[in-house]
Amino acid sequence: MRAIGLLGATGFTGRLTAAEFAARGIDVRLGARSRSRLAKVDATDASERVTVDATNSRDLAGFMAGLDVVISTIGPFTSLGRPVVDAAVAAGVHYIDSTGEPGFMAELYDEFRGATSAVVPACGFDYLPGDCAAFVAVSMLDAGVDSVRVGYVLNDMRPTRGTAMSALEAALATPSPRLRRTEIEGRTAIGLPWGEELMVPRWAPGAAVDCAITAPRVISAIAPFAGPLTGPMLRLGAPVLRRLVMRMPEGPSDDARQRATCRVVVTASGAGQSVTTSVDVSDVYGFTALALVECAFRVEGGGAMSPAQAFDAGDLLDALRGPMLWWTRPTS
Repeated sequence: MRAIGLLGATGFTGRLTAAEFAARGIDVRLGARSRSRLAKVDATDASERVTVDATNSRDLAGFMAGLDVVISTIGPFTSLGRPVVDAAVAAGVHYIDSTGEPGFMAELYDEFRGATSAVVPACGFDYLPGDCAAFVAVSMLDAGVDSVRVGYVLNDMRPTRGTAMSALEAALATPSPRLRRTEIEGRTAIGLPWGEELMVPRWAPGAAVDCAITAPRVISAIAPFAGPLTGPMLRLGAPVLRRLVMRMPEGPSDDARQRATCRVVVTASGAGQSVTTSVDVSDVYGFTALALVECAFRVEGGGAMSPAQAFDAGDLLDALRGPMLWWTRPTS
């Protein structure tokens, strides 16, 4: 059995991930800053509970000792995530995380290409389903891929405080995002820079990648004009926005969490042929916990990779299929 560590175990996603391990009867090493909160995390009796400051290199080195894999749910990753990656790579420990921040992902892809252990960010709801579904669709093209389109159809989504803060920090790191009006399955949407634009070209060089997310008609209509102003406006209001985010509830209720759904629709095209596949996810935070656990047992190799590079994409989606994920392999 692998020795697995979970950092950020007292956060919303961290607690769900710990509970997934506990439901399987798997012992893990749990790490967080607060001893009192750590004591309340659902885990097996034999699981370790380690008080650790994720900004302290000595604490992190001690936490990594003896581990095979570490999972990080510590965000915002742009500001808090890097010391954990550095410590994992230095210790030869495989690293996976739940980030959805493209800037942080790009940093890891660029700087850890030669790592002896695997570095696989974004192994949660964003953007594992899109990356893996795209890989499956591309693999079914007869003559190579020219373009990949990834669309997110969201329903009743309520972010956690951590997700909202990560989204804010990611937006602050993108000076003036290019936004455009588009459609996904007949619903109005905004085309925008998204994680798959970084991930897919890693294993499909030269492919043009287009990402979009559903949005109300009014918002999608003004998005192309607002894009150039977004960066300056966010930077100006950042202190106030951070305070507002910190006043949010930690996360949605169990009922609200389980009502949230997302359909990820992927179309790969090349040489006049197109293949479309979709992945339906419900309870996106519960799914992220499930995906992190499954990836922790599968991760191998070395260097920075997207999920589709690190794992057999189709087999992973098959393994995750259940109450929180449904997909069918495309047939043509």
